[in-house]
Amino acid sequence: MPDLSPEHVRALLASLDLAPQDDEDLREITHRINAIREALAAIDLPELDTLEPVTMFEQDEASR
Repeated sequence: MPDLSPEHVRALLASLDLAPQDDEDLREITHRINAIREALAAIDLPELDTLEPVTMFEQDEASR
């Protein structure tokens, strides 16, 4: 999976109504996103596609 470019990350941030403070901030955000993508790509769980989603935390009446 190729790394995202700073320009691509800037566009993704803009789609969320976010913006980096400056070019150094954009470089850091880009680096972190690419590192997370690399780590996630290394996870190999082939059986994950066969599992049904489940609720991890039940909501109580007060939080609804």
